Amino acid sequence: MRYLATYLIYIAVIARAIGWNQETAPIPTAIWILLAIFGVILFSQRALTHRFPLYPRLYTLIQSVLVITMLYLAPTIDFLTMLFLPLSFQAVQFFHKGIGFAWIGGFILAMAGMILFGMEWEAGLTMVLTGGGANLLMGSFAHLITRTEQRRQENQRLFSNLQEAYHQLKDSATQAEQLAAATERHRLVRELHDSLTQTLFSMNLAVQAAQLSLGEAPLQVDDHLIRLQTLARNAASEVQALTGQAPHHSLPQGGLASAIRQLAEERLAQDGLKVTFEVSGQRVLSRLVEANLFRITQEALNNITRHAGIQQALVRLYLDSPIASLEVEDEGCGFELASSRHLNGFGLTGMAERASEIGWVLEIKSCPGQGTHIYLAEKVT
Repeated sequence: MRYLATYLIYIAVIARAIGWNQETAPIPTAIWILLAIFGVILFSQRALTHRFPLYPRLYTLIQSVLVITMLYLAPTIDFLTMLFLPLSFQAVQFFHKGIGFAWIGGFILAMAGMILFGMEWEAGLTMVLTGGGANLLMGSFAHLITRTEQRRQENQRLFSNLQEAYHQLKDSATQAEQLAAATERHRLVRELHDSLTQTLFSMNLAVQAAQLSLGEAPLQVDDHLIRLQTLARNAASEVQALTGQAPHHSLPQGGLASAIRQLAEERLAQDGLKVTFEVSGQRVLSRLVEANLFRITQEALNNITRHAGIQQALVRLYLDSPIASLEVEDEGCGFELASSRHLNGFGLTGMAERASEIGWVLEIKSCPGQGTHIYLAEKVT
């Protein structure tokens, strides 16, 4: 559309030149030559602009020089100033705003100079005012279009960034869902390890004891089977809790201290492990902290039953100081802490993960033949 408007202005100038009164003020041959050159450059602009991105600036400069030259060759032919209109638009469009309007100022001065070269001052003044206003209007319109295009491009860029952010957020949400699922699976595995391992171990011992009793003490078989049935019910309850039928951070009534006492009684009844439990203070911890401390204690006692080769353990819970702490000790065979097999074999990785989840510090000390000491405490902030 912009090219069409420029073409129409040029055609209008040519038509006006053809109808010009050649008798009173003949148009010099040089003007016709310059108009022809102007037309050739005009109609080739579109093709050359696509090939040479910087060509529009050169085009504006050449065409401006041609028009100013024609004005001073024929200062009384005022319709030639119409060619300034598209050039004013292009000057602001192709150059910086300040340069473009300075360019228009040069056009206005060129029109004013026509008065000095032969145009009557009344007609010249009218031409300068109307022509200057029209050229400034074209420049302002070009500036408005340029700003609109810049804002459109900026909006397009922001929209593209928004789309990219949306896709990234969507991908992050998918990854978060996958991570949450993986975390939940890991939690279930850890809970199964912590809660069912010792129960299954005790069930295996009960089965072995029942098998031995068949030949040596048949009357004790019923006792072993009753114990096995109790262990199976406990295992079923644990599985129900892990599958969501009970919250995984729930504890028996009475809180952590009561839960550890109950655990000590179960260990004594099931495995013959005598657990001495000492507690000081009555500070109330969060349910999540208590649940994880209980699971760590449970896993530590499981390790003592299976690996320590001893039937005594000591558990201390300190709730009377600003920094709560928990200790589990035994004087069993101990182990080499640096050996990586103990991290998974003794559930130490799960202990460390639980301690990290609740913001507690876990320290494990053990040496072969010197027992094991597990210490947990709140992090000092």
